[in-house]
Amino acid sequence: MSKGKQVKSLPTPDLKQPLSLELVGKAIRARRTQQGLDTKTAAMLCDVSVVTLSKIENAAKGVRMDSILKVMTALGIKMSIESWENNI
Repeated sequence: MSKGKQVKSLPTPDLKQPLSLELVGKAIRARRTQQGLDTKTAAMLCDVSVVTLSKIENAAKGVRMDSILKVMTALGIKMSIESWENNI
């Protein structure tokens, strides 16, 4: 029995930089590869298409927010919004 292609684990990006599509995409790709998931398997587990997952990881514009949140939740990535009340 032959094994599939090995997924190379990528390092976690610097999560302290300003939020951007690029940072979200890099974080999702890093988490996916650290879990040993190829794009096809991850897309299936996240209930999105391979094309959608690829667009998210490559920071393509036009991806629906609910798709991004679905992928983040399935991969165990948490995102929060800080209060702005005391920052004014």
